[in-house]
Amino acid sequence: MFQPHTQYRDEDFRDVTLRDEVLSHVTFENCRFTYVDATELQTERCQFINCDFTDSKWNASRHVGSSFLNCQFHGANLFTSEFEQCKMTGSSFEESQFEGVLVTEGDWSFVNLRHVSLKKMDWSHVRLVEADLYGADLTETVWHQADLTRATLQHAVCRGADFKGALVDGVDFSNVTLQQTKLDAMQAIQVARSLGAIVE
Repeated sequence: MFQPHTQYRDEDFRDVTLRDEVLSHVTFENCRFTYVDATELQTERCQFINCDFTDSKWNASRHVGSSFLNCQFHGANLFTSEFEQCKMTGSSFEESQFEGVLVTEGDWSFVNLRHVSLKKMDWSHVRLVEADLYGADLTETVWHQADLTRATLQHAVCRGADFKGALVDGVDFSNVTLQQTKLDAMQAIQVARSLGAIVE
């Protein structure tokens, strides 16, 4: 349906199915995909800019090198979807389902993941500068070499999470659940300072 190297702007695709579609080098800007079925959709080097995916289904979809910039995924089901080296900057995922999602590298800076359950996900080597993880469930997540600079973690549950090697500059660890959380020495000092300790 969508030919490579085509561009769409201000289109309404609510009645279009993306199920089992393969998209390559297609650009969508200010388009509406609310309630769309994108099950097993595959995208490669596609761009979605300011698009609305509210209550959409992305089960078992796969995305390689695609960009989803400032998009709305409110209530979307991303069950077992894959995002490899994708740019998700500024997108919002409130009330979205992330069970079984696989993220490989990529840039998720400034994303909104407030109160989302991300249990057991591996975010290693992913850029999440100023990501909003307020109240998120990060139980047993892995963040090796991830960039969480100035990310918001207040009221997040980080029980059993592994942050060793992650950049956490500017992160406030007060009001964060940290039982059995793995930290390296520098991170432990930063946590202590966030809790009001004087480290000399």
